[in-house]
Amino acid sequence: MKKILFILALVLVMLSSIVAGTLAMYTVSIDNLAEGSVVAKEFIFVGGGTDTFQQGLKIAPSETTQWQFKVKNYEGDTVSETDMYYKLTFNVQASSGKKAIAPLEITVKDSKGNALNSVTGVGTFDVLGSFPLAVNGQEQDYFVQIYWPDNGSSDAKYAGSDYGTMINVNAVASQIPFSTSPSQGKQVSVHYETTTPWQNGQSGVYQYNYKVTITNNTSQPINNWSIGFYLPTDTLTGVWSNAKLVSTSPPGNYQFLNPGYNNQATDDILPGQSVSFGGPALGMGTAAIQSISVGGSNISDITNVDLTCQFGKASLN
Repeated sequence: MKKILFILALVLVMLSSIVAGTLAMYTVSIDNLAEGSVVAKEFIFVGGGTDTFQQGLKIAPSETTQWQFKVKNYEGDTVSETDMYYKLTFNVQASSGKKAIAPLEITVKDSKGNALNSVTGVGTFDVLGSFPLAVNGQEQDYFVQIYWPDNGSSDAKYAGSDYGTMINVNAVASQIPFSTSPSQGKQVSVHYETTTPWQNGQSGVYQYNYKVTITNNTSQPINNWSIGFYLPTDTLTGVWSNAKLVSTSPPGNYQFLNPGYNNQATDDILPGQSVSFGGPALGMGTAAIQSISVGGSNISDITNVDLTCQFGKASLN
């Protein structure tokens, strides 16, 4: 019951900035893989151009596979001429036309084996790194570990061609440090998370709980907040507190309003503050929300939001 897991499209987005009168541009060079190999990829942040690759891996329940790549700030005798900062974004999602293999645990580790970030099922996370200015070139090794825990007979449903997971890795380099804030300059951040699904013993339908957190990254409050989004699969069936579910039409489109408690802490989102709400849902809880719009009585709807997702959590804090 091997499944194909695609490690797809390592792409460097080129950034440039002027530091001390010097214009430096950084990109990535990716060596070709030998067929069946899962090592020896490199991001090289000097020179010009971009590249992509696709690699197929096979994995089955109880198995672990690992893929290694390297980030460098030199190529031959050429070394980056300024401090170098980079961000690696890992987006784990269902392969095109398929459903994700929900039990998969994807973890990114450094060369010492320390876990830097991880996700179960599908989701998105970042890993930040840097190379301080030095005469000699520097490099960092990273390992992407994919583990399929043995869940007994429940793993059988992921057999066949209807299921597949792919990992997109995007690398961005800059002479300016990346913010540790999830906003990355955007006005609003939205975090969507779900629990591990369970099966209803009577209906056989899978259920999970969800949670949405909205963070105001601006210097002004968002009064009487509202949020709308589209969820392509699964069904949100209600909300427990701190929000009102006012519309689910057309199917897959959801509109939530502040709870109307006449309390600034819940009805408004103050600068730098967050509000959260959640509730029950039907499905596997492995799909990301889309087409997000956050509004308020004092602002126009904001559609350019910073979205992060985390799926299959043991609990929602």
